Amino acid sequence: METLAYPSSSTLQPLFPRMYQRNANRIALPYLNRNIMISVDDIVSLHGEGNYTFITTRDKKRYLVSKTLKAFETMLDQSMFLRIHKSTIINLAYVQFSVFATERIVRLTDGQEVTISRRRMKEISQRLNVFMQSLFN
Repeated sequence: METLAYPSSSTLQPLFPRMYQRNANRIALPYLNRNIMISVDDIVSLHGEGNYTFITTRDKKRYLVSKTLKAFETMLDQSMFLRIHKSTIINLAYVQFSVFATERIVRLTDGQEVTISRRRMKEISQRLNVFMQSLFN
């Protein structure tokens, strides 16, 4: 497998389609007895574990929130976020590359390698292709 260099800065640079309005949505996360506001554009991935969700942001912080992945799936923009596994949602702007043939993984710009559900392979492949085309059109 080819080795790719990652950005050396502490924050990751996403790739958004030209028509996408950035910084339009923020969500409040209950964190350490207070609410913090996070731009939806800064979310790299969400990993569900039961009634909890780990949110990873572009500044490499992880937040544990007592909401289900399903709750986040309904509130996030479906054109930018894709559920690739029963326990994982990714932000398409942070996809670095994907391997469907043998490994069924998506590598994100922060270095995470996330396994793709076998059942969703065709749908995920199509959505990634549509998103990549929207970057260049």
